[in-house]
Amino acid sequence: RSFRALDGRDPLRPRFRQVDGEFDGGLDAKWVIRDKMVFDATVNPDFSQVESDEPQVTANQRFEVFFPEKRPFFQENATFFDTPIDLVFTRRIADPQLGVRMTGKVGKYALGAFWIDDQSPGRRVAPQDPLAGERAAFSIVRVSRDIFGQSTIGGIFTERRFQDGFNRVAGLDARLRLGQNWSTTLQAVTSETRSPDGEERSGPAYYAELQRNGRQFNLSLRYRDLGESFETQTGFVNRTAIREIEKGVSYRFRPEGKFLIAWGPGFRANGVWDRSGKRLDWIASPNLGFTFTRQTDLIFFWLGAGERLRPRDFAGLRSDRDFNRTRWGMQLSSSPWTQLRLASSYSEGHSVNLVPLAGFEPQSARQTRATLSALVRPITPLRIQNTYILSRLRERTGRAGIFTNHILRSNWNWQFDRRLSLRFILQYEALLANPGRTRLETRKNLNADILLTYLVHPGTALFLGYNSNFQNLELVPFPDRVDLIRNRERLINDGRQLFVKLSYLFRF
Repeated sequence: RSFRALDGRDPLRPRFRQVDGEFDGGLDAKWVIRDKMVFDATVNPDFSQVESDEPQVTANQRFEVFFPEKRPFFQENATFFDTPIDLVFTRRIADPQLGVRMTGKVGKYALGAFWIDDQSPGRRVAPQDPLAGERAAFSIVRVSRDIFGQSTIGGIFTERRFQDGFNRVAGLDARLRLGQNWSTTLQAVTSETRSPDGEERSGPAYYAELQRNGRQFNLSLRYRDLGESFETQTGFVNRTAIREIEKGVSYRFRPEGKFLIAWGPGFRANGVWDRSGKRLDWIASPNLGFTFTRQTDLIFFWLGAGERLRPRDFAGLRSDRDFNRTRWGMQLSSSPWTQLRLASSYSEGHSVNLVPLAGFEPQSARQTRATLSALVRPITPLRIQNTYILSRLRERTGRAGIFTNHILRSNWNWQFDRRLSLRFILQYEALLANPGRTRLETRKNLNADILLTYLVHPGTALFLGYNSNFQNLELVPFPDRVDLIRNRERLINDGRQLFVKLSYLFRF
């Protein structure tokens, strides 16, 4: 491969790094025993051909946004590690070099275990940093057993170790079928964490859910309890120190008519409290849904919601403040023709400016959200997925703009024949921020990705790819440092890569 990339590991000396030609190699191995157990090993895995993430709005978000795993090594047999609380989120493993995994089912027992390292902690810091070259290690063990025909019980242990610190989580869970329509899911875990400087903390987490699924009446009741010091560095839990209750109910009348297939009301409610019992967030949302022919679904909803921010959440707050997050909206999806699938949503209402100017508290705001996607198949080999996302925040009084976020993505996949395919992705994101209303910076990003694949069979393939990225960045030199700033208009090519990857599968 050859590449040019922005190297920002040294905050005082950001620079561009360029390599005209670099060769690399890796090895994957798989051993299947009696069609029951599968052992996998990987050395220096490469994921350059993996498709980029689907777009999501990340601006003005209070908590971490979830992006699903797309790398083949981690996707394979990933369900062996699923638990109600997401304790195995392999996106945490950013840059693995060595890994082994075992998955399979023996009788009524399902087994899953893997160990893998992560080089990213030592590669994200400047070369002179004491952490340079250090790596983390992930260890996961999961066992479950079938009981009573359609129920399971299981246990899990996870560990992330880095230098002298570690994070461990262990617990038990159960999925129980209570009849034809009813089921319940339970989990209890505890974590133990020691930071590299020796500080230790521990805390529990609990999960319980009751569900009823049917053609007409559906019900769900969910409870989550996450301790103040609970932490999972191998999973995805973006909020702790809370107790949460969520309820959902819906009923569908089914006339099964010529055009209208089903319709009915639904209701969702949610409440979040801190560990002392103080209410933090609440939601109450009635909706009315209709299902028509041609896979057409239409939903109207109103959402009453409130959010309480505390001084511990935002340093600038002097006392607790309640904010209104009420909004209304609609969702529509349809397949009017075999070659076309459409989906859209729109909502309008109240929100919070979580990134105000320095020295100012979060403020109530007006928010508009809209999405539009179209999946087009003009001919059998060609699949085109287009997506547009809009998120806009304005002041409640005066209606001055705070920011507007546009995301456009077009994904083209052409399967010429069984072996040869071409993928092209073009994505543009613009976050247009008002510097008089928010600390957010105006950010523009344009990315183009093209991949030609000749796949003989899984494991044996030739990939030819090119990626190029443009951002509104600028390197400004000073006598003692170099500043990386964002300008308002001009885009520069801050990264590009050309690669050829050959993968060959040997079978024994």
